[in-house]
Amino acid sequence: MPQHTPIRSVVYLTLCVAVVVVCALTIIAQSGRRVRKPVLVAAPTPEATPAPAPTPKPKPTFKFILGLDKYEDFSRVSLNVFSGVLQNCASRLDEAPFVEAEISTHDMSRADATRQAKEEKEAYIVWLQLRPNTFTGNSNIYGNPNDVYISYTVLAPGTGKQATSGNTYPEAYRNKRVRIPTTPNDGDYYLNQAARAAAERILAHFNLGVRNTTP
Repeated sequence: MPQHTPIRSVVYLTLCVAVVVVCALTIIAQSGRRVRKPVLVAAPTPEATPAPAPTPKPKPTFKFILGLDKYEDFSRVSLNVFSGVLQNCASRLDEAPFVEAEISTHDMSRADATRQAKEEKEAYIVWLQLRPNTFTGNSNIYGNPNDVYISYTVLAPGTGKQATSGNTYPEAYRNKRVRIPTTPNDGDYYLNQAARAAAERILAHFNLGVRNTTP
């Protein structure tokens, strides 16, 4: 049986200790190592497409001020009828690209219209009337918007002179077999259409080039 020398025993023991130390250091290093968590990168949010801005209306080159005498001969006609005529004529004028229209807050006689036109520097005065569409010419007998028509007169600023005038009739839009109902707030449908027709004739006189949209 071979005999182990003391030197060989020391070397063997030293190697065993070294192996044990290396293994221990490896285990400690692995236990202390931190596992990095994956970094979550947020997906970029797509930018919302901005809505196109509405095209601004061109700067007006024509301005109209509308007035109407509500108490001349038509005391029995509803005030809503007068209001409907003014609103529809003004809104039709205002549809033109280079036109601005506003409604006078006061009742306007022909003398008032002429005086205001002379005081204006830029605005034309549009004076509207409801006139009896009867042989007698007496609107108080009827007091019905079906028996009247619209007379319009446009007066030039500064001078008060008449630029244009004319008449429009609700009969042109009335179907005898079909009566379109109207509401108290909107006035009379057929007179409203005649008011829009008056506005279109005024636009045509000044060559403002807006196509006819009145049914």
